[in-house]
Amino acid sequence: MRDKLATKRKIVAGMIKLMDRMDYKDITVKEICQETKISRMTYYRNFHDKNELLMYHFDGLFTEFIQQVSSSHDRTFFNIATIFFNLIKQDQHVMELLIQNDLTMVLRERLRYYIGGLIDQHVLEVRANSSKLLVSLISGGLTEILITWTNDGMKEPVESLVIFASKYMHFKN
Repeated sequence: MRDKLATKRKIVAGMIKLMDRMDYKDITVKEICQETKISRMTYYRNFHDKNELLMYHFDGLFTEFIQQVSSSHDRTFFNIATIFFNLIKQDQHVMELLIQNDLTMVLRERLRYYIGGLIDQHVLEVRANSSKLLVSLISGGLTEILITWTNDGMKEPVESLVIFASKYMHFKN
C-alpha cells in the first residue's frame, strides 16, 4: 500500500515538473512515464487520465485540511478558513500552474465536493439549509478568491482573506 501511494505521489510530482516546462494540454502519458521512469501499465494502474492526477493532488491537500480541522479544538469558521488558506498558500506553485493552464475547474469541483461534505457532516454550519446551489456558490466564490489571490502573488495576509470570506460566505461564526 505504501508503495502505491509513493508511486502516485511520484506520478503527480512528475506531472507538475512537466507543467513547469510545457502546457498541460500538450503533456502526454508517455511524457509523464518518461519523467517519472515508470511504465504505461504502472501509470494506468494508478490513474485513468491527467485530470485524475490533479484531482488526486487536491484530494491529498484536502485530506491534510480535514486532518488539521479534525485535530483542532477550535472549529470556528475563522480557524477552519485559516487552515484552508494556509494550506493553499503552501501549494502556491501548483495554484499558479492551474491558473496558467486554465484548469481551475478541477479546484472548483474538488471544493464543491469537500465543502458539501463538511456541511453535511456539520463541520461547517451555514445560516440557511445547505443546498447544491449554496455549495456551488461557496465553491465558486472560493475558487475566484483563490485565483485573484494567486494572481496577486498571495500577498494578501491569510487573516484578511478569512475576514473577507466570513463576511460574504454566510457561514455561522
